[in-house]
Amino acid sequence: MNSLLHSLGTMTAVILIGSTLSYGTALAAPYEDPAAPAESIARMSEEKLQTAIERFVDNFYLAGEDLSTDEMMAIYAPVVNYFGNRRKKRASIIRDQLSYYRRWPSRSFELVPGTLSVVRSTKVDAIVNVTFEYFYETRSRKRTSRGRGVTNLTLDFTVPGGQIIREGGKVLERFR
Repeated sequence: MNSLLHSLGTMTAVILIGSTLSYGTALAAPYEDPAAPAESIARMSEEKLQTAIERFVDNFYLAGEDLSTDEMMAIYAPVVNYFGNRRKKRASIIRDQLSYYRRWPSRSFELVPGTLSVVRSTKVDAIVNVTFEYFYETRSRKRTSRGRGVTNLTLDFTVPGGQIIREGGKVLERFR
């Protein structure tokens, strides 16, 4: 699948195709027609962009679901600024993600209300910087970790499907 967002089981997410957004029926506001053509990111109002990115973060990024290798190939650019490592290759990111899934097989995340920031690049309207805080709980057989973290993403919608070109973040607080 060549899109940043997709359906995960019964959950329908915002779908990015090319440099456009279209809405899955489960998330479409009453005034939106899910069968209508997708809207260009560059021409989307700030309010609609904010809403679409919030749906992406809530229903996809923080869903806690394992992504397949093919899905990760689609959502990550070939080279990404990944948690401070400049020019990290997608294959290395995929290995890192798969290792994370094995280490923490049970994961849940929740967006902290009021923390989502969506800012278009000053150079290219189709590049969007996203920052948000979240609560998390991860579990393995031996350990549980809970806390609050922050994520920083740069999404590039100039490529078909959109891709993550920067991903970073950190734990802000650990809960006992």
